[in-house]
Amino acid sequence: MKSASSVNRHRLDRMSPLRRLLSGMRSGLQHDVLVFPAPVRRLLASSFVFVIGRAFALPVMVLFLTRQLGLSQHAIGWILGGSMLVATASGVFSGYLADRIPKPRLMAWACVLVALSSLLLSLTAYAWLAFLMLALIESALVLRSIALKSMLAEYLSPAERARAFSMNYLLINLAFALGPLFGTWLFGWALAAPLWIAAGFALLASWLVQNLAVTAPADAALQRPAAVAPARFRDTLRDLRQDRRLLSFTIASMLTSFVFGRFITGYLSQYLISSQGVQAAADLLPAMLMVNTIGVVGLQYLIGKRIQAQSFLRWISLGIMMYVLGLTGFMFADQRWQWMLATALFTVGEVIVIPCEFLCIDMIAPPAQRGSYYGVQSLATLGTALNPVVSGYLLTHFSAHSMFMALISAALAGLLCYVLGMRAQARGSAKPVAPGKVLCSACPRAEQRMASTAVRSLRGFF
Repeated sequence: MKSASSVNRHRLDRMSPLRRLLSGMRSGLQHDVLVFPAPVRRLLASSFVFVIGRAFALPVMVLFLTRQLGLSQHAIGWILGGSMLVATASGVFSGYLADRIPKPRLMAWACVLVALSSLLLSLTAYAWLAFLMLALIESALVLRSIALKSMLAEYLSPAERARAFSMNYLLINLAFALGPLFGTWLFGWALAAPLWIAAGFALLASWLVQNLAVTAPADAALQRPAAVAPARFRDTLRDLRQDRRLLSFTIASMLTSFVFGRFITGYLSQYLISSQGVQAAADLLPAMLMVNTIGVVGLQYLIGKRIQAQSFLRWISLGIMMYVLGLTGFMFADQRWQWMLATALFTVGEVIVIPCEFLCIDMIAPPAQRGSYYGVQSLATLGTALNPVVSGYLLTHFSAHSMFMALISAALAGLLCYVLGMRAQARGSAKPVAPGKVLCSACPRAEQRMASTAVRSLRGFF
């Protein structure tokens, strides 16, 4: 008969491969984080702190507006949708501000604005004031996101930026995996408690970035452009309109956002409720959310850090093909395991496409106007806003398969726009970009070499 110690030792031996794998992933992640410069680590920490505060408040916002103001669901829909529309429209001007004002100061102001607006929202008794506060919060979120991406591009070399974008997206998903659990508990204690906590986290995030302008690395000045951004907003808009690649990439991002944005809580919820009933949807959706969360947390950084500009279209093509496979699986799924498999495939596409969308703008943006370019890209969230409307219309007036066919068509159209964007001529050029030529004349010499290699290898792929 085996002793207790031998049984325990046998169990530990069986678990050791899993433990070694998890330990290796953890040590590798810690090593990669420490490789980033100290200001980048502070930016990422600030991002996590800020987003986890939002994750406390956002899931209970509908409940708060219902109980605090006594609003109908129709009125709440207009308030939430209208505030997001205002924030989306503010993206281009937010990008202009990011090019004109020191970005650490801009991020700190945005965090303070979120904190003050959250506190005022917790005290208001008027629907119009709630709409105003939410519009300010959402606009500040857009401003902060643009400034964050621009600063990551300033501090890091082109080869490291995809890794940083993926790390930031991983931290966002971790925050939203943890925040709602505590936010729901706090809401049961006091209606406005999640908003108070969100305000506190926003102030902490502001403190983390307020001194970054002083602690910038010595070589950051070498990465900053000698060119100056246009002084007037009108001139900035003119320059942005003339860049055909920016237009192609923005339309592509809008189409992929239409496919990905809120895919579980949006069109899949609508589809399951209409085709299988509320109970079936309630049984499937939590499991699908769990698969998506585990997939993003487990794969985002491992895959994202391998994405480079030299193979941009290879990666974006793979990601969109995974979207197509996932959508096809959703269209024909009738058993639980099929839904889980389709969700896993779709999640792989998500972890590939998200950093690629940031990278494509980074490749073409003149350093003096990087904020403006990211501001234009923020218009892609219109695709997320349109998805429930279009999906609901298709489910109501046509067959369920028509909705999935429309989503697949949007994904493939997005891929086509990425291809056209890579082959479009640079702004101000008389000829298309040829292999060996620079993709962006305002980029530093190292970035020009990277972009040239990217275009050369990508045309060979297609």
